[in-house]
Amino acid sequence: MTKLILKFVVIIFFAVSISFSIFIFDARKIEDLPSDFVCEDIVVLTGGKNRIKVAFDSVKRFHAKNVLISGVYRGTKLEDILGDTKIIGDVTVVLGYKALNTEGNAREICEVAEELGMKEIVLITSDYHMFRSLHEVRKYNKNLKIYPLKVRSVFNSRFIRLCFKEFYRSLGILIRDAVRGISND
Repeated sequence: MTKLILKFVVIIFFAVSISFSIFIFDARKIEDLPSDFVCEDIVVLTGGKNRIKVAFDSVKRFHAKNVLISGVYRGTKLEDILGDTKIIGDVTVVLGYKALNTEGNAREICEVAEELGMKEIVLITSDYHMFRSLHEVRKYNKNLKIYPLKVRSVFNSRFIRLCFKEFYRSLGILIRDAVRGISND
């Protein structure tokens, strides 16, 4: 019996290790959007370095008309968020104050998308955070077309720690949603 348990533990260890490696590989894979790509609506999740800058740099590139910044702390003004970042062009900026976590971001994005009639968005977040963000948004709005734009993180020990946390959070939501799906049938 002890050998059977040991084999099971070893198999689980290797399965988790391989899955984590795939998660990191996927996070690091950057698929840039075509140079002639046009999308009127950009959504950026707060929390990661350079996300806001990438969002506003993308306004001109994608000919965007709207930018939703989801997960803004209450009382924070646009000037506080932008810092040295400049807004180029005539763009409407919506500050989303409702979201406290990634699932909240997804709900907020879908609410604003419906209010503004958004059919497709460029979703901007950190590379390690994209998998879970996409999963959560798609859970709340399967019809919204999402073009992910990952903000590349520096590959160092901090990145590995963030990936480790994000991997287990992602695993948790996949299990949670699978269980909810089974219980709703």
